[in-house]
Amino acid sequence: MRESLPLRAGQKLGRYELIAPVARGGMGQVWAARLRGARGFHKLVAIKTLLLVPGEAARTEQHLLEEARIAALIQHSNVAQTLELGEHEGTLYLVMEWVDGEPLSDVLMCSQQIGGVPHLVAVNLVAQVLRGLQAAHELCDDQGKPLGVVHRAVSPNNILVSHTGIAKVVDFGVAQAVNQSDCASDGEHGYMSPEQALGRAVDRRSDLFAVGVLLYSMTTGRHPFDGAEASTILLNIVSDEPPRRPSLLKPNYSRTLEAVVLKALEKDVDRRWPSAEEMRLALQRGVPQAFELGFEAQLRNFMGDTVGDRAISKREALRRAEAAVDAQLGVPPGTSPSSSATSLRAITLDASQRWEDSVRPRASHLPTLRPLRPLRPLRPSLVPSARPGRRGLSSFALGAIGAIAAAAVAAAVLWQAQVGGPPRAASAPGSGMVDLSPARAPRIGVASVTSTTASAVPTSAPSASVARQLPKLPR
Repeated sequence: MRESLPLRAGQKLGRYELIAPVARGGMGQVWAARLRGARGFHKLVAIKTLLLVPGEAARTEQHLLEEARIAALIQHSNVAQTLELGEHEGTLYLVMEWVDGEPLSDVLMCSQQIGGVPHLVAVNLVAQVLRGLQAAHELCDDQGKPLGVVHRAVSPNNILVSHTGIAKVVDFGVAQAVNQSDCASDGEHGYMSPEQALGRAVDRRSDLFAVGVLLYSMTTGRHPFDGAEASTILLNIVSDEPPRRPSLLKPNYSRTLEAVVLKALEKDVDRRWPSAEEMRLALQRGVPQAFELGFEAQLRNFMGDTVGDRAISKREALRRAEAAVDAQLGVPPGTSPSSSATSLRAITLDASQRWEDSVRPRASHLPTLRPLRPLRPLRPSLVPSARPGRRGLSSFALGAIGAIAAAAVAAAVLWQAQVGGPPRAASAPGSGMVDLSPARAPRIGVASVTSTTASAVPTSAPSASVARQLPKLPR
């Protein structure tokens, strides 16, 4: 591997512009970066790069490649999406989706100011983590053979929670398939399973032990194998002593939730939950309130109460960092691409807005229409004869038909004006498009647009009584 160069804000990695470093770990660093496209398009992404650690270059590179290989196969809303693996002038980098949120470790720390994480919120977030792990555990190769992927580093640092309450599993750098020979005890010591801490072979149930430690800690505020030092915690994990029951720490602790947690923390791997999905279903059956319809609002409120101020500060810092990069690159102030949400400013949803004022779209929004070809005059032989004694229509009859048709059209217009409300979809004045919205629902219109001149042609049919008065045309 070529020696990678130190990175800085404003530097380009392939087609991405680095904006600012946002996280740093033992072997890598995560940057906020920007992808520019045509006509002002831009997209914010997260880029993981490797740190220059003497003697660890080959190992860290292997971890990054393994993360890219495994994470790229997982397509799930509770796993951070991997977009690309690239190399630029000797620097390997991994491009991931940008999650507008916080690490779960920071959320837990900030939640102490409001009395900890509510049990229902903790159960819901852990259930989302289990969904993401299930997607990873069920990965198969091209022939449909299970890969047996194990994350091996499930911890609050490797779980991101968006400000809307969506949990995403990240950092598959130490994940591996069970058919690989390397079984080194990478991961965070406080969340290792006994078999992983002892350097033995692991499977998906090792990840569920880590989830059990996480759920126990979130709902009790204490580690299940608490100790003064990390070495003491490891000794408690590998010992035969089970953890204390959560109900001994919190008398009102749910007994059904306690049963789920303690089964995940079994020292004997064969007595644990066999899969992440079965553990999630047990949580759903035992604590159904955490899965009720609309619970997402409680998650959003919890995130706003705990890390809402951090979200505002982080977004402002990111905006300033983007402005600094633009100045470094010589981009004039105010010309940097803005959020795609600004493209929706011309769309309004206002129930009080008059329908007639909301159907005048700009010319650029109109479909291209070809003018109708002028009708060719009928040949004399096709015109009904008006001579006496023949079954034709006289000029008097034609005049009567025209008068009756005009009266019917006038009656329809007056009826429409008296009834009120928007005309039918086929008669939308000047729109050229069909209105599919309900009759009494608010109308979606285009605001601040240039009016176009168009004539309204009512299409209401004459009443049945008027239709019966029309003379029959000759066959």
